[in-house]
Amino acid sequence: MRSELTFFDFVRDRYVADVEIMVNGMPTGSGGFEYTLTFIGHNNYASIGDTIQFATQLADTQDIIRKAIVKNIKLGLVRYIIDSELMKSVTIDFAKREAITDAPAVDKWNFWVFRLGGSGSYNSESNKKNTSIHTELSINRVTDASKFSFYSYHNQYFNRYVVDGEEVSARNTNYGLSALYVKSFSDHWSAGGFYKGFHSIYQNIDFSHSVAPAIEYSYYPVSEVMRRQFRCVYQTGFRRLTYLETTIYDQLEETLPYHQLTGIMGVTEPWGTFNAELNGYQYLHDLKKNSLSLGLNLNWRVIQGLSVWLHSNFSLINNQISLAKSEGDASEILLNNRQLPTNFRFGSSFGMSYTFGSISNNVINPRFSGVH
Repeated sequence: MRSELTFFDFVRDRYVADVEIMVNGMPTGSGGFEYTLTFIGHNNYASIGDTIQFATQLADTQDIIRKAIVKNIKLGLVRYIIDSELMKSVTIDFAKREAITDAPAVDKWNFWVFRLGGSGSYNSESNKKNTSIHTELSINRVTDASKFSFYSYHNQYFNRYVVDGEEVSARNTNYGLSALYVKSFSDHWSAGGFYKGFHSIYQNIDFSHSVAPAIEYSYYPVSEVMRRQFRCVYQTGFRRLTYLETTIYDQLEETLPYHQLTGIMGVTEPWGTFNAELNGYQYLHDLKKNSLSLGLNLNWRVIQGLSVWLHSNFSLINNQISLAKSEGDASEILLNNRQLPTNFRFGSSFGMSYTFGSISNNVINPRFSGVH
């Protein structure tokens, strides 16, 4: 960005900028991204603001995306220099206009997008080997009126360790599929349903099926999701489970009703971003079997030069109905191949940085970069 926009001076902090540009991206139905560039004027330009939106395609390279962002940034910045002496140095050109036809563009795929992918990894040391294979398939159709999504995966992990001349190994396989359909009724209301099925050795689940209709309310219009969102999704349905081993409740299979409420909040402002997700899950046959989870992400530019970030998640867990009755051996536990009983889970990371010095050093010097 800096090398392509040398006409302007970049500063390292929003508090000393004349023009601030927020760049937000959201995935589109075709696998690309829709970008929103929000221009915010400061100081003598406080009365000038603008928003530009454009989309990229799934096959676009990082270079194509960068060029598209730079092109639209240049367009947006023209408003801030149009009445200044700098405008004398600007050249504006338009491509030759082609004949316009009234025929609308036809999408031969009718908004359907298919993706098949796979990956693998292998790491080896004298006394340790790790292998993983991952395959996936997704099918999507996204329009303003409705959304259909299907996703399936198959993962295999094999770990081998040699400790004191003794070999310890574990193979773990999990696979599953999920689907959803949602129909929009307004900028605030939508309804649809979920299906989820999966196999997990770790969770002692031979296979789990979940089917649930759902409804969503968005406090803000969905069109404002780039800047702010506050959505609630409620679903209720049934879950059919078959287990690999007898559970601590002496079950090998069971069908249970459940409901789930999810609240999602997000804010993107000049001071930074804040996102939160709250999930409450409860089995209806026994209301004491429930779970509650909260995830928080904060990136806050406090004052000039000072930034703080926090990523945290916390869960209260009272619904581990699939725990195997047998304890299993130590190698399964140490190799993360068996779920252990717990009533909470917590993880958090945080940090801060303070930067001072020159605010407008735009020199780019890549020499020796990437060498460790």
